[in-house]
Amino acid sequence: MDPYDVIIMPWITEKTLEARRTADPDGGHRENNNRIEFIVRREASKKDIKEAIEALLEVKVAKVNVRINRTGKHASIRLADGYDAEEAALKLGAF
Repeated sequence: MDPYDVIIMPWITEKTLEARRTADPDGGHRENNNRIEFIVRREASKKDIKEAIEALLEVKVAKVNVRINRTGKHASIRLADGYDAEEAALKLGAF
């Protein structure tokens, strides 16, 4: 399947940029949660999304979470260790 048939566009908002941070037990935040968010086709499965991201960005995907709201189907992608979400976003021209 063509990755462009699955991925509609990256979803970059202040909230998604903040989602890249995770809470630290010491009260601070740890940077780089390695997540990127995309709007995907409603018919796409998690497996389709994972394969499309791996082909498009040349990375390994650790986990895919999806949710559907009025703006469409959102896929939150966590990249595997050793891959950087910011570098992957730069390939897309997102940052």
